[in-house]
Amino acid sequence: MKHIDFEFDGQTLALSFTMEAMLLCLERFGDEDFLEAAMAPTPEGWRECCWLAALMASQGELQRRNRGEDPRPMVTMEQLRTGLMAAEGNLLRSAVREAFRQGMTRAIPGEEEQKEINLVLQAREEEEKKKELLDIVRASWQSLRSVFTSARQTP
Repeated sequence: MKHIDFEFDGQTLALSFTMEAMLLCLERFGDEDFLEAAMAPTPEGWRECCWLAALMASQGELQRRNRGEDPRPMVTMEQLRTGLMAAEGNLLRSAVREAFRQGMTRAIPGEEEQKEINLVLQAREEEEKKKELLDIVRASWQSLRSVFTSARQTP
């Protein structure tokens, strides 16, 4: 499983952005960009960052336990919120951002070099290709209609 290691209070947290984490974020934030909300340089942004980091840490810990590793204590949002100095806070924000990026990419098997693909960007590119194809089809259809409608009008 993919995760980002983050050192906190003498232990290594495995931050992992899983499907469960994504669904909980969508439930909490709705359609709002939750990563942007968690990176805001405000007290509320810091609380959201710590909430997201604690969620990712719990997902990483559950993955460790699922692999049969010895259980470690779960870290809480409050522990992160009050236990980090300013410089460490910036490191936590970077780790959360990287865990999110890693959770939203996948490796394509069968290629010589395992290339990571951002699924969000891939979906956008596919939508743009579909729009371009639709525009071509519409233009072709309109030109065919104009040929047939102008041919009928000529005696």
